[in-house]
Amino acid sequence: MHNLIADVKLSIELEKKGYDFYSQTAKKTSNPLAVSTLASLAERELVHLEKIKEFYRNLTGEKKLATDWLKDVEVSPTKAELLKTIVEKLRNNLARKFETQEDINAAYLIAEGLEKDSYTLYDKIASESTDQTANIFYAALAREEKEHFAILDETMQYLNDPAEWFKQQERWIVEG
Repeated sequence: MHNLIADVKLSIELEKKGYDFYSQTAKKTSNPLAVSTLASLAERELVHLEKIKEFYRNLTGEKKLATDWLKDVEVSPTKAELLKTIVEKLRNNLARKFETQEDINAAYLIAEGLEKDSYTLYDKIASESTDQTANIFYAALAREEKEHFAILDETMQYLNDPAEWFKQQERWIVEG
């Protein structure tokens, strides 16, 4: 149980840092699609944060989870090493401005790294935990972080080459 509580605390910190990065980067970006994507991901990080806090309160006995608590949850190095790497990446990039397309690409690559690291951490917690609720909850969070990565990857493709993105999405047939 002690390890699970420590894991949940790590998760809370990770989601807070993710929210800070996404919301601050969205404010420093001028591209409307990038702003929208990053702001949306910031909102999702807040949803994760609230769910994780509820789970934490349940683990500590502060408040029991509702019986349908998991209903809306859709959501290797050691965990400590993963978190250290994630926090370091975020700290190093919070003061950066993202004005040019190269800057926006850099922000997206940082964000993709964050999502990949979050997925790895949550997947590890889900696979190692003996608590069934934790298994389900963290597996769902891992899936959502994987989806966030895909969203970032797809929007970055669009930002860099809209014609190619449309071609792939609409599966154009090129005739000669």
